[in-house]
Amino acid sequence: MRNLHPLVSRAYLAVFLLLLTLAAANAQNVAIKGDVITVDKKPWAKLTKTGSMMMKDFTLLTLDDKEVMKTKGTITSLPNNETFIYYMMTFQPGGETAEMSKTGLNFAQQLAEALVSKEVMLDGQPNPAGIAKFTSAYSEKLSAKYAKEKSDQLNTKPLEYSTVTRSRSGTAQIVFNKRTQRTEIQQGGTVIGYVGTVSKPKGIATCDILLPDGMVVASLNIDAWMADNPGARDMTYKMLVKKNNQYHNRSVVGGVDVVQKDAVEYLVTGGYL
Repeated sequence: MRNLHPLVSRAYLAVFLLLLTLAAANAQNVAIKGDVITVDKKPWAKLTKTGSMMMKDFTLLTLDDKEVMKTKGTITSLPNNETFIYYMMTFQPGGETAEMSKTGLNFAQQLAEALVSKEVMLDGQPNPAGIAKFTSAYSEKLSAKYAKEKSDQLNTKPLEYSTVTRSRSGTAQIVFNKRTQRTEIQQGGTVIGYVGTVSKPKGIATCDILLPDGMVVASLNIDAWMADNPGARDMTYKMLVKKNNQYHNRSVVGGVDVVQKDAVEYLVTGGYL
């Protein structure tokens, strides 16, 4: 394709910047003041809370206290040592349902932003079209998903393998081999495994720990924003250890290199590597 004329390129750039400006102008500021959801500082609906600090239930009301939706939270623990929190929502009076995972510390804000973005309320009253958009967007049955994962994990056999024979008297080291372009794990002068390449799918930095024959014995999961900050403090990460099919939760101070060093030390000390 031939290069665009400079005037045409500038025109495309101007249109692009205009669209960005319009998008920014149309962005809504959603906040919660007490029990009231506000949009651009104007009352939109009410979101009341009941329950304990660990788990709260929510009720969406119109500003004149007409019930629109009830939300009940559930904590589910899987055999692999993972815990998930999700919420089941039921709308009134039609009985439409939806399920939403908790993705941050403040679920009330997460829920309010989702309700506003899907236009669940319109002019202070329930909006059937908005409710349909909301239930379609959150139609995945998380309760069934986690029940299946629990069943699958209970039927998964732990990985059986042998670690590399070597002297365990010294600390394991992570060394980049310039010749092979691979990151080796060495102990006692012997290569006992490799650290895989870091990738960042869906906001999570992932990395595998492998035996010399390529078998994956552990997988690391780190929040991507932490992985991008070498000076991150109190960085937490999850490591799925294949020998017992469980997530081991760890905390370190530093970036990805510190996480990898901590993971390798933990695996070697525990006999997993």
